[in-house]
Amino acid sequence: MRALKSIYKNECQIKEISILKAFIIMAIYLVVYMLTTYVSTFIVSSGMTLINEDISFGPVMIVVGIITTVSSIIVVSIAGRMSIKKDAEEIISNKISITKKEFLYVFLIIVGFILIREVFLLDILSQFEGPISENDIDFILNNLSTIEIGIVGLVFFIQTVIIAPILEEFLFRRVILNGLLSKYKNNYKKAIIISALIFGIAHLNIPQGINAFILGIILGGIYYYTGYMKLSIFAHFINNFLFLPTPETFLFKWIYAVLGIYLLIKGVKYLKYNKINSLRDNDYNINS
Repeated sequence: MRALKSIYKNECQIKEISILKAFIIMAIYLVVYMLTTYVSTFIVSSGMTLINEDISFGPVMIVVGIITTVSSIIVVSIAGRMSIKKDAEEIISNKISITKKEFLYVFLIIVGFILIREVFLLDILSQFEGPISENDIDFILNNLSTIEIGIVGLVFFIQTVIIAPILEEFLFRRVILNGLLSKYKNNYKKAIIISALIFGIAHLNIPQGINAFILGIILGGIYYYTGYMKLSIFAHFINNFLFLPTPETFLFKWIYAVLGIYLLIKGVKYLKYNKINSLRDNDYNINS
């Protein structure tokens, strides 16, 4: 736990990784997740059926959701622990401080992205089938009690809004992106794009994959310019939590587009400016 805590607080160095290794890490994460889902579903459903033949699949979904979450935490923890440089586990002295203004601008960046997505991407992404079809949703709603729907919804909310941002930022930004940044020291854009591509592929469906790829570039930029995973987790949380109504008229689409582009550019410029100033301060401290 001490190692994982030091990774989260940006107090240790991460090994550089190749593109192939980054894909392997992602593949292991997905395989473990899918195997855990299928195996636990079979075991839990079989066990509950022996106890009560008439039991609904609501409790099965809840238990399986908890089991898969725990397995994902374990895999990400192992990946994080193995990513620490063996000769650099000592605490890094120059910790990065985060200001409230940085949180504000990160929030504006994600709001800008969501506004732009609602105008330019939603119609395109809606043409493809996501991980859960409308028939699946109807089946779930028609075969679960009100209490079960509430509990399943709560578990899904916790997984999507709280756990996913933490685990995915830990794995895809702190381990994979940071490892790629260490390898491609003079080409941070390449590292960000590759990590975003891996992040998109990891979602295993076209609409989420396209959205995750673009979001991954934004989250990667936030991580690169700030150097702190806490801000990328915050950005990921806002993206998964915040819902904005889809604009129907041309006027509102125009407002969404202009405001979204403005907020996105404004936020990125601020983080980029802070990055440059931070590098200048470090150079000054070293030279002095």
